[in-house]
Amino acid sequence: MNLAEPPPENDVVRLDMLTADHKEVVLATPVAESMWQWMPVMPTGTSLEAYMDHSLDMKGTDAFHPFYVVDKATGEFAGLAAFERVSRTHRRLEIGFVWHPEKYRGTAIVPATQLALLTRAHEARFRRISYFVPEQNERAIRAFSKMGAQREGLIRNYMRTAGGTWANMVVLSLVGDEIKAAIAVLRDRVRALQLA
Repeated sequence: MNLAEPPPENDVVRLDMLTADHKEVVLATPVAESMWQWMPVMPTGTSLEAYMDHSLDMKGTDAFHPFYVVDKATGEFAGLAAFERVSRTHRRLEIGFVWHPEKYRGTAIVPATQLALLTRAHEARFRRISYFVPEQNERAIRAFSKMGAQREGLIRNYMRTAGGTWANMVVLSLVGDEIKAAIAVLRDRVRALQLA
C-alpha cells in the first residue's frame, strides 16, 4: 500500500501530499514562530522557506512523505505532518514534523491527524512507529504517551535546532498490537471531542 496515495483521511481531516502550491498558505501562517524552537537545521538553511524547500525536495524519495493537513469541515489548512525515515524492509517509520495552528489545538483535528497517520501505517503493515521529540516539548511527549506510545530513552545532543540550540530527543514508539490499541484510543478521543 502506498503511504501517501490516496491521501490518508478520516471524517475530520485529509492529509494531502505537500506540494509547492501549499507553500504560500503555509508561509502566511504563524508556523515559523511556533516551530522555530523545535525545527531542525536543514541543509538548505534555517528558515521556514528552507524547511518547505527541503521537504519538497525529499518527498521524491520513498523515505519521506510530507503532508498538508486539511480540515474537511472547512477546507482550510490545519497543519503539517510527515512520515519520515521510512524503511519498508524493516516495516518501520517515524512520524514527525507535526504542527497545528493554535486554533486547532484542543480540537478533534489534532488526534484525527494522528489517527489518519497511524491508520495508514497500520494498513500498510508497518510494525514499528517512532516519535523523536525534543525533551523540552513536554506537551507532545504527554500527548504521545496518552495514546500508548512507550518511552524508550533519550538521545543527547541529537539535533541542532534552527534557533541555535542542541536538542536532546526523547524516543517513543508503538510496536505491533500497540499500534492497533493507539488507533482505538485516538478514535475514542476524536469522537469525544466531536461531541463536546
